[in-house]
Amino acid sequence: MNHLKYWLEQQLAGNKIPLNLPQDQQDLHGLTLGNAIAAHAAWIDKLQLTLKGQNPEEYDPEIVGADHLCAVGKWLYGDGKKLEQFKEYETLKKEHAAFHECAGGILKKHQQKRFADAMFALRNELVELSNNVQIALVALLIVYQENKK
Repeated sequence: MNHLKYWLEQQLAGNKIPLNLPQDQQDLHGLTLGNAIAAHAAWIDKLQLTLKGQNPEEYDPEIVGADHLCAVGKWLYGDGKKLEQFKEYETLKKEHAAFHECAGGILKKHQQKRFADAMFALRNELVELSNNVQIALVALLIVYQENKK
């Protein structure tokens, strides 16, 4: 799992390198690490386009702010509950909820025409919260994979 920690450090530093980890070693009881991280990274891109007025989709802040509606959230409250014996599960759940709360808040600021506040929150708070979700996902994956043996 040292490769996984190195990969995460590179990701957080902005160096996008391939994960190169077999699918079975990315499995979090039904959730694939690479897919989960990509899905959350996509939210940052979607919100950035929205704030710039370049996204044809409109998002409801209440829906975006709900932590149980995205793929990771559905997993956390579904199959992922089977990992709740690990403290890393609770950490992930908390960080994931904070990410969505922030994303919903960014959309509210945007709707209130507080554009600078929304962009600042996206570039600072949301990126940090996204990093925290990635860290929590990797930590849970490591403990889960180690306990499967």
